[in-house]
Amino acid sequence: MPRPNWKNRTLYHGDNLVFMRSMNSGSVHLIATDPPFNKGRDFHATPESLAKGASFQDRWRWDEDVHPEWVEQIQDDWPGVWAVIDWTRMVHSDAMGAFLAFMAVRLMAMHRVLREDGSIYLHCDPTAGAYLKTLMDAVFGPECFRSEIVWKRTAGRSDAKGYGKVHDTILYYARNGATWNPQHLPHDEGYVARVYRHRDERGRWRAADLMAAGTRQGESGEPWRGVDPNTRGNHWRTPTAGGMNDFIREHRLIPGWPDALPSLHARLDALDAAGLVHWPKKEGGTPCLKRYLASTKGIAVEDVVTDINRLEANSKENTDYPTQKPLALYRRIIRASSNEDDVVLDPFAGCATTPVAAELEGRQWLAADLWDGAHQVVLDRLARDIEAETGQKGQIDFLRKEVHLRREPLARTDDGETAAPALRSLARRAAPPSMKRQEMVEALVAEHGIMCLGCGRTFDSTRYLELDHQIPRSDGGSNELSNRVLLCSPCNRTKSNTLTLSGLRKENRRTGFLRS
Repeated sequence: MPRPNWKNRTLYHGDNLVFMRSMNSGSVHLIATDPPFNKGRDFHATPESLAKGASFQDRWRWDEDVHPEWVEQIQDDWPGVWAVIDWTRMVHSDAMGAFLAFMAVRLMAMHRVLREDGSIYLHCDPTAGAYLKTLMDAVFGPECFRSEIVWKRTAGRSDAKGYGKVHDTILYYARNGATWNPQHLPHDEGYVARVYRHRDERGRWRAADLMAAGTRQGESGEPWRGVDPNTRGNHWRTPTAGGMNDFIREHRLIPGWPDALPSLHARLDALDAAGLVHWPKKEGGTPCLKRYLASTKGIAVEDVVTDINRLEANSKENTDYPTQKPLALYRRIIRASSNEDDVVLDPFAGCATTPVAAELEGRQWLAADLWDGAHQVVLDRLARDIEAETGQKGQIDFLRKEVHLRREPLARTDDGETAAPALRSLARRAAPPSMKRQEMVEALVAEHGIMCLGCGRTFDSTRYLELDHQIPRSDGGSNELSNRVLLCSPCNRTKSNTLTLSGLRKENRRTGFLRS
């Protein structure tokens, strides 16, 4: 994977699209971000708040907010994305289409900087959630969709015209091999009292099965201590994985468990000798495993979040930043989808909830925001929250040195290759900026013939070739003829929006697809 071309704890002040286009490809493990929602209004922080001066517009117009360069890039490089935007303009409005165009070019940039085993969480609400879901499918692929997380952000809200609007949505996409660390919540006290009714010197426990359904012919089906599992339609089973297995090993209740006891009956004997088997007083009863409450991790977190409340006015972490989200929500996301020292990116940093959460969880981070005051809020929040978490005071001087504010884009270090030799003469020839696509195709054919410059194959018609960019638009490549190239469909799919032409030829040489 390419190395990062930025320092840990980097905060960029400016357009996040410019910043992400200057980042090295595949250098981020996790993106967790809370962009505008297309609410049709402006947001402002209160004058006396920590986020004083923060504001952002969340209204969109196609004729004012959509850059022609965005349209060209989307149409040329991501036809599926353009289809989503075009369809949205037709079925919803130009305003929603403009919002999606704004998000599309940024999601395309996120797609490039995210590692092949990375994850992305996009916070939204029902205003544009369904359209963003379709857009995310077009950018990351529907096969990467994992969950639509519903966060109940408020306890209740009456609405005379319909159901109370009480939730936000977080769209979670992950690539193959992405990190997943299951998160758990404590069991409900009522559940514990009802289910874990027994106690001993090791704590609360419940009677759990030592058998599993189905009869067996081997050792697991043979009688043990006079109890025949086959008469019950079962077979013996001991905990050799999971929470109870870990509990036995961590507390060293049985030396060498379970590897030193390959025989199933030997494991049953060891469990009994360690006081982990419960024998019913009633004659003929089935022996059970004593499963301790301490061996359980709790309830696995689900895709409906009701245990994390919105920030109240008197909350210590509240900055009064418009749309601020609670740290607990983003700390959970970061714990679930990254490991210690992994890289977390937030392109819409706002009041820095994601950077602060990443710092507290021991991750590297970088972020971007248009608001000039974001830097000071990051410093203030980090100093306050690190002190609250660790008790270490006086962090602000340290953080002033360690949090790096940037106002200029980064310098890419992941692709220093020049164009393929066949295109170097073309780069010296001037190209009319308003040249139409068919005119570009004709000019390229006149220069090189009906040939794919990715693999060197020739064809009898241009219908087998597709117009693409030598350097991807997402990497800053221009839309002019000097940056254009004709590729066959297999080469265009391989190149996608991540490889330069020279990178494509190198990949084709590696796979044996290159003809010349």
